[in-house]
Amino acid sequence: MTEETQSVMQRLRESTRDLHDAAEHHDFQRAFAQGSLPKDRYVSYLEQMYLVHKSLEQQLRKAAETSEAVRSVVDERQYQVPYLVEDLEFFEVDPDSIEPLAGTQRLIDEIEQMAAQPASLLGLHYVLEGSNNGSRFIARGLMPAYGLAPGPGLRYLDPYGDEQRERWQAFRATMDEVGFSQEDSDRLLEAARHMFQGIVYISDDLLAEAVS
Repeated sequence: MTEETQSVMQRLRESTRDLHDAAEHHDFQRAFAQGSLPKDRYVSYLEQMYLVHKSLEQQLRKAAETSEAVRSVVDERQYQVPYLVEDLEFFEVDPDSIEPLAGTQRLIDEIEQMAAQPASLLGLHYVLEGSNNGSRFIARGLMPAYGLAPGPGLRYLDPYGDEQRERWQAFRATMDEVGFSQEDSDRLLEAARHMFQGIVYISDDLLAEAVS
């Protein structure tokens, strides 16, 4: 299938596969998925992802005021900050006290640089929304590892519960229906790659903290 005949979601998936695999197979992410990280490292991960989502979701909400594409794709339940706040409060972390690691700040800076392009914001969002497909299975493994039950403490990893498959299919369909121009499709791809790389940088920082 040529690039011209691929749907935007097919192109995103296939053109980011290398960075998706790099992020997924990072030593920190592997330990995270196996439930072998100390609980405080899991909490640190939530802290850094809170900062990433806060930055991106602020820009998405602004973009939704003028962008039909953003309004079409992103609904209120996709905003993950409330879930992260719920988890952080469960672990007695004040969200206002969190400081970004170097990789997190780098990613936040990139988000701000892309803020003027709604397609770029959707490319960033695509990566985080897609991560819910695997993270709900990680949540199941973390329950015995950390003595957690479904709900607070795991809300970010499993925001949609049994609706996950249905919601992802709806997201994919809506993205494909937008009708992005070739220029915006390219922006989507570039931004998605930045997000995957940003997750790698954050994982690097979290792993360095874990072994220091």
